[in-house]
Amino acid sequence: MGTQTTFSTIKNSFLNSPFLIIYLTIIVIVGFSSIQSDETIFFLASESSPIQSLSAIGYFAAFAMAIFLHVKGQISFGPGAAIIFLSMGLREMDFHDRFTTMGIMKTRFYISDAVPLAEKIPAAIIMLSLGYIITVFLIKHFRPFLIALRATNKAALLTLNGIAFTVISKLIDSQPHLLFCITEETIELAIPCFFILSLLLCNKTEKTI
Repeated sequence: MGTQTTFSTIKNSFLNSPFLIIYLTIIVIVGFSSIQSDETIFFLASESSPIQSLSAIGYFAAFAMAIFLHVKGQISFGPGAAIIFLSMGLREMDFHDRFTTMGIMKTRFYISDAVPLAEKIPAAIIMLSLGYIITVFLIKHFRPFLIALRATNKAALLTLNGIAFTVISKLIDSQPHLLFCITEETIELAIPCFFILSLLLCNKTEKTI
């Protein structure tokens, strides 16, 4: 009984201070990396690095959790969120350009003569379908999300942090300095963490966001 009480206390404490935990983790990783050699920083910030792999795992965990909570009836937005998380995880693993001449998210992919039509058509179908799903998802859930934000709902605030970090990571993407690279990868690691904790809190306190 005492063990269960202790575990419950730790779990509640963790869910009640998620912002502090994630921000401190970012600071620790970036701070630790900044005092390492250039070779170590390059390894940590490179493609398929441990940090990037953990980011991809985080997105797939968020995908599975969204499906699970939706099936249980705990949340109403599971399928749309799951597809978004899955696409972000595949993007993190570079699936957007792994099987094609160039990245399918680039406009140049669709207008370049170097890309075969057999690649353009499936890629266009995928991107249009994803765009449609995201648009419908936003139309349906944006207003409840704003209402939750005004009420300072913690799950909504965590989601907002995940969105903000996604934007920030794109803004500092492709910066040549190694410290920027490791900062970007660490920020990207935080993104699925925000979403996972948001889902946990939706399950715990809010089923309509």
